[in-house]
Amino acid sequence: MLLVVVVVVPFAACFVPPAAAPPRWWWWSSCDYCCSPREYATTSHHREVLVVPPPQHAVLATSKNNNVSRAKLAAKRTSLIWSVAAKFVVKYLLLRRSRLSGDALKRARKEFASEFRDALVRLGPTFIKFGQLLSTRVDVLPPEVIQELVSLQNDVPGFSPRRALEIIREELGEVPFATFDETPLAAASLAQVHRATLETGEDVVVKVQRDGLLEQFRVDCANIRFLARVADRLDPQEEGVSANWKGIAESSEKVLFREIDFLQEKESALKFRENFHETAFVRIPRIYDEFCTRKVLTMEYVAGAKINAPPPGSDTELLASRLTTSYLDQLCRHGFFHCDPHPGNVAVDENNRIIYYDFGMMEKIEPQVKKGFVDLVYALYKNDPMLAVDALELMGVLRENLDRFSVERVARSYVSTFAETIQTNAPWENQMDPDEARAVRRARRAKLGADLFATQAERPFVFPPKFTFVFRALSTIDGIGKTLDPKYDLTRLASPYLRELADLRDGSALKTALLEILRSLGWRPVDLSQVVQQPRNVANVQTVLRRLERGDLKLRVRAQECESVLERIETRQKLLHFALVSALLFKIATQIAPSPKLIAVVVSKLAYCASAFFAAKAAANLFELEKLERRKTRFFDLSNQRDDKPY
Repeated sequence: MLLVVVVVVPFAACFVPPAAAPPRWWWWSSCDYCCSPREYATTSHHREVLVVPPPQHAVLATSKNNNVSRAKLAAKRTSLIWSVAAKFVVKYLLLRRSRLSGDALKRARKEFASEFRDALVRLGPTFIKFGQLLSTRVDVLPPEVIQELVSLQNDVPGFSPRRALEIIREELGEVPFATFDETPLAAASLAQVHRATLETGEDVVVKVQRDGLLEQFRVDCANIRFLARVADRLDPQEEGVSANWKGIAESSEKVLFREIDFLQEKESALKFRENFHETAFVRIPRIYDEFCTRKVLTMEYVAGAKINAPPPGSDTELLASRLTTSYLDQLCRHGFFHCDPHPGNVAVDENNRIIYYDFGMMEKIEPQVKKGFVDLVYALYKNDPMLAVDALELMGVLRENLDRFSVERVARSYVSTFAETIQTNAPWENQMDPDEARAVRRARRAKLGADLFATQAERPFVFPPKFTFVFRALSTIDGIGKTLDPKYDLTRLASPYLRELADLRDGSALKTALLEILRSLGWRPVDLSQVVQQPRNVANVQTVLRRLERGDLKLRVRAQECESVLERIETRQKLLHFALVSALLFKIATQIAPSPKLIAVVVSKLAYCASAFFAAKAAANLFELEKLERRKTRFFDLSNQRDDKPY
């Protein structure tokens, strides 16, 4: 994402008016200028703050200041976003061009990522949520940034309880609670939660949305969409996976707007509760439909301790197993899963029951994706690389209409390695010591270097944004499980589910077993069809051979090394061409600039602009040439390979 701003910000700065210095915290009151966000989180006096001024985004929505138009406020907000972005562009470029290495480079990257996270916090709820969503994109962001974004917390100072009551009255027409605790149980970037009691005596929690989120989301998401469109053009994408920044922005925007619609959260909670109504060890709070609107959500108060800090006497091994089982049920059976099962959203009661909260981020697995996943699992266990590639295409991970030869060779290697590891009970690559894992990667590159190069150059893989929620959730659950049980093994607990999926691939275990027997005997319908069509296929082969003999057909041979060399030569020629043109225009501009004539002044200005344009094109080709050289070294020059990549 930062790469986009490198090009856009210098041009945007010419047209966007300068903004005032961003506030240290955008809804701060008495702590406004006394400490930083991180220091604020550690102070004890912030809980005494009850009356706070309306935040910037609230002013944007309510327009209390009649002298300032909404368009001007939106422009100021946009200017604030770009000014913060420009600062990090400079830091990013300096870090990228630094000669640091080893531990010094890691420390510099971590410091940069930490400052980037704090900047997202200062920009407000849209960027806090967007940062949390970006923390799932392990496919497009470096590990140091991911680690900092994962720590991005929703906990922020709450707004006035009197304003919360006003919102409830505006949404429900009255305050239908016998009691209402003014001290919020929790305050997040989008809403805060209060405990209350209904007139019937039932304990409930009331989730109240902050003011002005919709308007600010529209302004911020417009900026993010623009950045994403430019990112897809400028992102170097040095891996075989297409980053698809536009898809990331669109999916993130959908999640953000869905989170501020509490009626959708209510429907998700009802569906989630229905899915687990027969599971005794999972508890989902009841929803009070009559007290729910788009900005207010009322649900049953269910007390519990955080899952990573269970009550004394709890069976932690059982809790780890139940947490994993409940989530695998969501993925493999229900097809409807919780996207953010961190300890703040998952609790446990005294009876070792798992309690789920916060249903704003929920996702559904489409039948086609689920079928592709089942086929992929089946292909892994049956050592069928062709079926694995077909499954990836069905899931939307592999782009259609590609030359799949290189992809199939890579898949054959990985599937065979998986089958061999399962059969011999050998350690997985992430369980090996660093030297052994490095040797395995070197051997794989030596064997598949050309194919890996082809997959990287064509970028055949697209990582669907929805999958990132699954991987992040499983990573979170794995961390919680290891905290509860030192012997916890997610792979061992997931194996029965994967085998069940493989067995039920064709609808039932009996049908799958029968088809497997027919496959081994060669009696499947597809096998019989091939026998019947064999004479026709032989005739087609003979026809093709005759056309080859007559010269009607031509064979196309791809030489990856030659393609790489030609691509580097072409890029180098473009670099020289643009650099020479830029230098020539600059020389012309400097020669005629001293002349006082108007035409000379105009021509010199135009020449300077054209020189800058071609210089930018030359710089772009220089970066492209560096990328091609790194790619060549990575896949073809084994003596200089870096072994920190997972290929």
